[in-house]
Amino acid sequence: MPATSASAALQPASPPPLEALPASWQVLQHLPLLAHMEMDALRALAAQFQWRLLEPGQTLPDALCSGALHLLVTGRLWVRYFGSQGRELVVGDLLPGQWCGLHTPGHQPSLHLVAEAAESSLIASLDAAVVQELVTREPAMLRAMLEGANRLIWSLVARVVDMGTLSVRGRLHARLLTLAERAGVQHNQALLLPAPTQASLAALLGSSREEVAREMSRLVRLGLLRREGRGLLLTNVDGLRVLLEDMR
Repeated sequence: MPATSASAALQPASPPPLEALPASWQVLQHLPLLAHMEMDALRALAAQFQWRLLEPGQTLPDALCSGALHLLVTGRLWVRYFGSQGRELVVGDLLPGQWCGLHTPGHQPSLHLVAEAAESSLIASLDAAVVQELVTREPAMLRAMLEGANRLIWSLVARVVDMGTLSVRGRLHARLLTLAERAGVQHNQALLLPAPTQASLAALLGSSREEVAREMSRLVRLGLLRREGRGLLLTNVDGLRVLLEDMR
């Protein structure tokens, strides 16, 4: 499938509208970029945000080329790359508090990238001019942005190392362990709910759905994975860690 067709298939029939959602400064005060601000200033800033609520699979229009700052308040946001032969790769997996955007016109790489909600997500967008005025007035915000960018760079470095040194099997183990830590490990078990799809795992790992399916079937046979309704139960997290360490 051509890249343009693949991206078009992911986009909703009409872009999610900008809304005056019932989200206030209280939603923003826990996010790293804005945690330093006084309550009165944060309340005033909240009114300048433009809000979008994305459902899974909906894309954020012009997220990577408009110059605005798009702050993920709740949910998860994927940045997908589409190749000319229909191959795709999730190059960014953003969690609440992280952001995308602020690209300078003419300085974007010539890649077909799409920002898409991996689950129901609340996005707060701020015009580039407002962001520039804020970071000039609020040095703490600039420091938070640099710290966030630094963490993102190192997470991308870790992914590049895994992609270059681990097999698909090892990359899948690493991803499942990351999801387990996010979900919370109790008594050496973790329930991923809803279960990640084989297609989404393949896109994250730079692999194929068939390769992911084979390895997940093997983990089930080893007693490390089990379906639990709509979820996926990692029955022996430490055992999965041992398998991964043996591959590193």
